[in-house]
Amino acid sequence: MFHTIVFDIGGVLAFDVWEHMLLDDHHGIAHRWNLDTAEVFEFGRQLWEEFAYTSADENNSRESLEKDYWNRFIQRFDLSQSADAFIEMTDRFIRPVEGMTPLLEKLQHEGLNLVICSNNNEFWLKRQLEKLGLHRFFESSKVISSSRIGFPKISTNFEMFKSVMDVTNESRSSYLFIDDRFENIQRAVEFGWTAILFPQESPEGAMYLETLFEAMGILNGVRKS
Repeated sequence: MFHTIVFDIGGVLAFDVWEHMLLDDHHGIAHRWNLDTAEVFEFGRQLWEEFAYTSADENNSRESLEKDYWNRFIQRFDLSQSADAFIEMTDRFIRPVEGMTPLLEKLQHEGLNLVICSNNNEFWLKRQLEKLGLHRFFESSKVISSSRIGFPKISTNFEMFKSVMDVTNESRSSYLFIDDRFENIQRAVEFGWTAILFPQESPEGAMYLETLFEAMGILNGVRKS
């Protein structure tokens, strides 16, 4: 019987921030400033790896981490814009995946534990939670991110998955994990969870999940083991 539904953010609840912000064909930074797409992609991945495992604290606030991120990008591509200018652009790239908010409302109505487990940096995680209103569904203690744990979902010792279990205290058979990356799905299954591969950023994804949840008895007030 599933008591806890664990969601990724990027690609499932929201569109990925950095890939669209840097690489969107019409509005992305590479297009607007005529930068080499391959170079932007590679440096974007490098920045992701550096900031996705760095937590905010008294020495590194979310704001200072975000400015550092963009100053690094500005220096790499010799741009004249300020970090604040890029920060102001960010919100337009934080967009919900269609249909996922109503689905979260239905799951919440069923009384299920809802948890986020996201490879994410501190500043985009905060923006996604606030702009998309995800605090309505996910308690602060049930938002697990790589930036706070220091490891990704594919880590050898399952640190992020263990952190989810630490805050929910259920048996492994009680968890259903939703992610758009196959490697993360594999790790969750190896950990002992049931997992569903979400069609990345798809407007059909919410309907697909709802159909599965109904078949599994998660929705409609009838749960099956």
